[in-house]
Amino acid sequence: MNRVSLTLAAAALCFASLDASIASAPVLVTGPNGIAVTTEEVLAEAAQRLPADVRAQALADPRNVTTLANDIAMKRALAAQTEKAQLDKDPAVALQLRLARERVLAEARLAQIDGERPDRAAMEKAALAEYRAQPDTFVTPEQIRARHILIDARSCDAEARIAQLLVQARAPGADFAALASEHSHDPGSAKRGGDLGFFERGRMAREFDKAAFALANPGDLSDVVRTSFGFHIIRLEERKPAGRQPFEAVRDSMVQDLINREIRNRRRLATESISKDIQLDQEAIAAFAKQPR
Repeated sequence: MNRVSLTLAAAALCFASLDASIASAPVLVTGPNGIAVTTEEVLAEAAQRLPADVRAQALADPRNVTTLANDIAMKRALAAQTEKAQLDKDPAVALQLRLARERVLAEARLAQIDGERPDRAAMEKAALAEYRAQPDTFVTPEQIRARHILIDARSCDAEARIAQLLVQARAPGADFAALASEHSHDPGSAKRGGDLGFFERGRMAREFDKAAFALANPGDLSDVVRTSFGFHIIRLEERKPAGRQPFEAVRDSMVQDLINREIRNRRRLATESISKDIQLDQEAIAAFAKQPR
């Protein structure tokens, strides 16, 4: 199908009769031949085009609302012209309309199957039972938080510069974060005063990892450490011993995972009853796939 046919199909799909609730909603845009775009229609369009996590913020900007409302009005006008010209009777357009209608209805049915969200209290109880039944799942390895200064080995007098920085870092009252911000060649951590955040063994280059975890107390400095990235000075900031995460720290993510599992299970049960009656003609499928395009 060509692009014109697809556009006409999409436009014709939008040219549907308004139900009572939409017809009574505030009108944002009017156009020729009685075209009117309501707030309900803009919300429905936004639900199709914008991710849920940014939708509210996007609709708070009048420019985005204007774009959505204008697009709906334009498609509705084109759809009216399409029907007047009887292009909706074109077999290719009619096919796209049927597939689009089935897609919308199928999504509505799945939303109905999803139903109400599972009870939060019940999910928390199930999460706690799972937490107690699988204690090893929630054990975290030892972690440290460190800062570093990196001098690229390819830079001029790299070894002399890192040696000088080590002397400055070991001086009484030295501000390691300020030295890292000013001198480090690691742009990502330099803007945070060399802070690398927490990491566990095996996350960093082997030489760096060994030197960092050998530091015993917060404030301790390493000697110069060379890796494939260059020369480093490492400062230990904090150490977290290995241990089991408390339930409170993982409760919300576990509950959300259980909710998602419950919804997926509902859909699986509903679609399995349909799948068992669907018959696939593998010979026909293989023959279709071999056809030149």
